[in-house]
Amino acid sequence: MSLSFHIGFNGQCQEAFEFYAEHLQGGIGTMLLVKDSPMAQSASADWQDKVVHANISFHGVELAGADLKPEQYQKPTGFCVLLGLDTEEEVKSAFSHLAVGGEVILPPQKTFWSSCYAIVTDRFGVPWKINCAI
Repeated sequence: MSLSFHIGFNGQCQEAFEFYAEHLQGGIGTMLLVKDSPMAQSASADWQDKVVHANISFHGVELAGADLKPEQYQKPTGFCVLLGLDTEEEVKSAFSHLAVGGEVILPPQKTFWSSCYAIVTDRFGVPWKINCAI
């Protein structure tokens, strides 16, 4: 059995996953575009380069995603992707990348459970909680 998260993106799935791969050391596994799928025949020209399915792995944990049509897209609510990192410096670095163009909810700070903890919604609309394991 496996468990992962699937996030619907507002037409920015490929950009988001490439950003996560670069700044969070994720490894993209699949990046299936509409034009490379059976959906290509019925999709409009402007939808051909959108993502049907993608996945990215962070140290064995998978995050999946796809692009949704504007009329289907809803901003993610009711959950956060929890990113556990080993050092305060890693938390601050991840936060600084995710915060660019996003919404800072809680800047990195010490809490009673963590030496460094932060909350941010990135520019792709994905909410993150970043926690230092130490």
